[in-house]
Amino acid sequence: MTATSQPKEHRGPFGPSFELFADMLGIGVATTLASLPVVTAPAAVSTACGQLRERSRGGRGPGGLGYARQFLRRLRGERALPDLTAGVLALSTGALLALDLLLTRTSNGFPGQEFVTVILLLVALALVPIGLRAVALPESEHDWRAALTTASRTTATDPVGSLLLFGAVAVSALCVWMLPVLAVLILGPLSLAAAAVEERRPRRGSESSPG
Repeated sequence: MTATSQPKEHRGPFGPSFELFADMLGIGVATTLASLPVVTAPAAVSTACGQLRERSRGGRGPGGLGYARQFLRRLRGERALPDLTAGVLALSTGALLALDLLLTRTSNGFPGQEFVTVILLLVALALVPIGLRAVALPESEHDWRAALTTASRTTATDPVGSLLLFGAVAVSALCVWMLPVLAVLILGPLSLAAAAVEERRPRRGSESSPG
């Protein structure tokens, strides 16, 4: 019985780490395709984070096809309306911030323009880790409000994780800028990075607790 309870260390010729890397790339392509309507992007990235989180814990490799089945099941079920609503709100928020920044930069100037620009930039920067943490949380698969609440709190209480997410976004943007074809794959590594940042919090907390 003890032999059957031990997990397999290798499911392929290259080992689990290489399989995770391959799954990440496959899910990256699938996530990009699922995000093309834009309003489906939060649900697409949330599904990617969930799939990669389970994969990193030793679950079966989902790959692109497994991801597609999970994503379509999500949009066809009761989660469709909340997921699409989250996408519309994310798109509207991003569009408003971009429009406000554009207007403040192209206008002839008004009292307090520099202050408004700084505030808008700070809000945009704050939304980066909050958004990535929200889609990486398991709560995003069933309750976006709870995911955003938790993400807002952890963004403030876990500055190291927020810096890691900023680094992941910066590296992703640099990679796409240097090699634009990577835009098709980049959501896979970014989703894995977001899931990894969230995974490190409870693990670190459990290590510090007695017993």
